[in-house]
Amino acid sequence: MKTALVQELEGRILQIDEWKEIGRFGSEMLRYNVVDGILGAELHNVDQEMRYLYRVRDMITLSEYFERGDMSVIGLTGLLEQLVQILTCCQEYFLDEKNLLMQCDFMFWDEKQQQLWIPYLDGYDKKVNEGISRLLEKFMDTMNHQDKELAFLVYGLHRISRDRHFDLHKLSDFLDGNRKKPVPQRSEDRRERNVLQSEDDSPPQMPFQGEENSRQKPEQPWGKWVAFAAVSAVIGIILYQAGMIQDPVSGGLDLRRSSILLVVLLAAGYCYHKKGSMRHGQTRKIVREVDKKTKDNTIQLVSTCTDETIMLEQTEEGNWMVNLIPQDWHRQEIKIRKSPFFIGKDVTKADEIIGEGEVSRVHVKVVADAQGVFLIDQESTNGTFVNGRQLVPWERCRLKDGDMIGISSIYYKAELYS
Repeated sequence: MKTALVQELEGRILQIDEWKEIGRFGSEMLRYNVVDGILGAELHNVDQEMRYLYRVRDMITLSEYFERGDMSVIGLTGLLEQLVQILTCCQEYFLDEKNLLMQCDFMFWDEKQQQLWIPYLDGYDKKVNEGISRLLEKFMDTMNHQDKELAFLVYGLHRISRDRHFDLHKLSDFLDGNRKKPVPQRSEDRRERNVLQSEDDSPPQMPFQGEENSRQKPEQPWGKWVAFAAVSAVIGIILYQAGMIQDPVSGGLDLRRSSILLVVLLAAGYCYHKKGSMRHGQTRKIVREVDKKTKDNTIQLVSTCTDETIMLEQTEEGNWMVNLIPQDWHRQEIKIRKSPFFIGKDVTKADEIIGEGEVSRVHVKVVADAQGVFLIDQESTNGTFVNGRQLVPWERCRLKDGDMIGISSIYYKAELYS
């Protein structure tokens, strides 16, 4: 099957060629009936081959939608509920849900109508649960793993989709239960969300102790001047009693000497007040700078295992080379030269085969891009370990040169070359 997403004047068109035609019931039915969420194809005979055209216009693919990395629990739940409705509509219109193109690159999202659309292709015949599983795995590559509520929802849905006895009602019941069930938050999570909310709403921030005291007790300049006047009067009385500002002839107050003393006292008071104001301004400036630095340091977090949102489609192969050196001398070295790279015991799906029974069929995935090399556990039975820490399934863990990797109980040392 040859596919292409073509940009025409009237919008985007999904084009499928070289497809072995098996019946036309679905395509003909959708030609004369509009079913919400299901895209029908326009059939054209080109060079004795059937061409299927789906006019998606300005809609975006789910891959493009997921790459934004801003989908919340409510958004994902609503998307999957629409998917369940589409699958239910297939049964109502006698369409085979296995013929829905359940791939993120072929599923489309209408941003204006907030509607999911899936192309229908006669004879596609793929299992629905496998399509949902691939959709969730694609979402796991770009979601925020620090959102615990979102992570638990995705892992739970993925487990249901991979169940051998998959039932659409189980998926629907799980979504309904997740919508009604409140998720408890730890005190640390509540504090973190309160901090984020306060940053978004920009309310008054808590000041430092010195700043708080200055706000609670505002400056009163007239109080200082009253104190200064009282001190000046005391000094004047002392000098008068000492005879320093008395007229030696009449014994009264000498106006010339008193005027000089008053000017000196006023100049001294002005200099004192000016110096205090400058010192107070410098203190407030220092407090603001310290406050700013403290905020900056609080935001910056450094971790070996990161949950950054990285678009896998932007992978630049060849920029990274990884060698996994076995700790057992009789095992072979694993050389990773492409991304993604799968390790497991399934010869049809894994790029590197480890035949031991304790290794899962697809145990771990290695992806490389401009941000580095990442190890992703594929819900293995016996776990994947990095430096003794077991990875959460689908967690993106950044690898460093010299890290010790455990694939179940088989250990390798990672050597990274850029």
